[in-house]
Amino acid sequence: MLVDEEHIIEEIEIEERELYGDLPGVHLRYNHTDPDIIRDGIDFVAVIEESEEVYRIDYRGYAFGSMRVTADGVEQLGKDLLGNPDPIPNWTLKPETVDADNLPWWVPEETPIAPTISCEVCADEISVRDVLTPQRPLLEVEADMLCRDCWERHS
Repeated sequence: MLVDEEHIIEEIEIEERELYGDLPGVHLRYNHTDPDIIRDGIDFVAVIEESEEVYRIDYRGYAFGSMRVTADGVEQLGKDLLGNPDPIPNWTLKPETVDADNLPWWVPEETPIAPTISCEVCADEISVRDVLTPQRPLLEVEADMLCRDCWERHS
């Protein structure tokens, strides 16, 4: 579950197709970096403020749904998904849905909006949303973080 049950006000029955298109709110995306692993679970979350105390969370992936949560619930969501200080975080914000100069209060302060990292093969600076971190060794090069072009060339 995205937030503890005590913070859930209501779970809303919806159809999956309602979670596509131009959704409002701040969008978070799971940062799938290993091209060899299929991951079940949630890979997209939209946080929509309904009032100071109530937020709607829409989510999709293997599971999908919508719920209304308390302010404490959305704060927990922010800490759990975005509070990862790793150079390649598990979850990232979609920059187009958040104002970097005025982050929502529930986003941890240290959360980067558009973090980048260097490809260990070509040294190009790439978004952490585009980096690949394969767990299997490549035949031609030794690298842990690659851009998609280098991955395709050397895998």
